[in-house]
Amino acid sequence: MPTASIVLVASSLIVLVFGFYAWRLTSSRPLIINILLSSAFLLISAYAMTDKSKHDFGFMLAFFATMLCGGRAVAYLWRSRKETELWLPGLCVSAVTVAALIGTIAAYQAR
Repeated sequence: MPTASIVLVASSLIVLVFGFYAWRLTSSRPLIINILLSSAFLLISAYAMTDKSKHDFGFMLAFFATMLCGGRAVAYLWRSRKETELWLPGLCVSAVTVAALIGTIAAYQAR
């Protein structure tokens, strides 16, 4: 199994852990859908990285998961200026974004 696949699987698990914690804090349905999609994209990306001809597809999915989580993190941090209770979920989603970004960088370097 390539190193990029291992990093992407670990990133997917980190996304689930921090994402569920952020979801427990907010009970937001769009957030949990975002987290589940991002985790699924990272797992599919890990599978695609095992095939030599699908490295671009694997990188694309990991990048899409990063952008999906990054947009949600920016939204929560922006809203936390007025609603202070969203600060901790915003930080959790930011951690999710960093984990997905690490997986994306690993997928890019494996191309």
